[in-house]
Amino acid sequence: MVRVASFFILGSAAVSAVFGAPIRVKRQAFQLLDYADFQISDGTAGNAQAEAAAVFLDPFDGTDLATLDDQVAKDVETMRKAAEAAETDQFNGLIESASGADADALQAGKIKNKVLKLTGEVQALNIKLAKAKASGDDTSSIETKIAAEQKKLDTNIATDTKNAGAASKGVTGGASSGSSSSGSSAGSASASSDSSDSSASASASAASPSASSSSSSSSSSSSNTSSSSTASAAGSFSLQDYAAFQISDGTAGNAQAEAAAVFLDPFDGVDLATLDDSVAARPLDDVETMRKAAEAAETDKFNSQIEAASGADADALQAGKIKNKVLKLTGEVQALNIKLAKAKAAGDDTASIESKIAAEQKKLDTNIATDTKNAGAASKGVA
Repeated sequence: MVRVASFFILGSAAVSAVFGAPIRVKRQAFQLLDYADFQISDGTAGNAQAEAAAVFLDPFDGTDLATLDDQVAKDVETMRKAAEAAETDQFNGLIESASGADADALQAGKIKNKVLKLTGEVQALNIKLAKAKASGDDTSSIETKIAAEQKKLDTNIATDTKNAGAASKGVTGGASSGSSSSGSSAGSASASSDSSDSSASASASAASPSASSSSSSSSSSSSNTSSSSTASAAGSFSLQDYAAFQISDGTAGNAQAEAAAVFLDPFDGVDLATLDDSVAARPLDDVETMRKAAEAAETDKFNSQIEAASGADADALQAGKIKNKVLKLTGEVQALNIKLAKAKAAGDDTASIESKIAAEQKKLDTNIATDTKNAGAASKGVA
């Protein structure tokens, strides 16, 4: 009997040797959740990047994004849209009607929700990028959009970091970020990993938004400090050095969206007339400071470098200059819009401001059109 048992044990080992070890299917942990079960706004500010990563990035760790089932990509997009709807349908209205500490907490919660929404957006785009690369399709438009969305994400991560420790309030009940993370870990969607190389590549791809955000937000937060009330007054806008917000490096064609990410999106949902220039951030002054920095880059650097360059280098610098003009003029129009809102609220005459806005907008439209015509061309900055 012992010999028979030994025979079967050896037989099983022999089968394994012939046919190889059992194939293990790597299962990733993402699953579709209701907004209440993955929202991260309730609690305190300061850790939105990690909390959002627990929802949209960590579940895909080690997974080749190109191999994901299309339904998984749709589920990521569904959850991103739910976070966006929470902002537009709930946060904005509640913040407008609130005051004091409650308004500050809701504003901090809105910023955390923006980090959540944009992390989902970047991850959805990363999935599209991975699939497009695997199919051999052109990826330039996806990469441009990722860069624009990542810039918005970095801005909001920096604001949340500055708000660290402040009370944060969400707009729905349900599970906290901690339980949503564990809920995600219980998910059952699966994807196969072809090799250790593809897994390593996927891990880097899935983690890249988090890594990029970390480096960007740390540099932003180290150069800017303010209270949560300041963040509430200025939306998610913060003063940055030109090198941190310039948009000229890369490719042409998406300057309008990239400039909006710097000067317009941070004020989304904020009544410009209520911006308080008595707080430390002085949002109007800071918008103007950054606009002047973009203007200085044009007059002090772009013009001379273009004159000294030739061929492809000159063309790339010229494309970069056009993108910088879009950036500069977007800042100019936004600064004027703030002045206009304040003048209207004060009952002042606004004719001269409106006339100037029309003139600057015309310049802006011209440069946006030029950048659009340059779409896909190499663009070079001077920072």
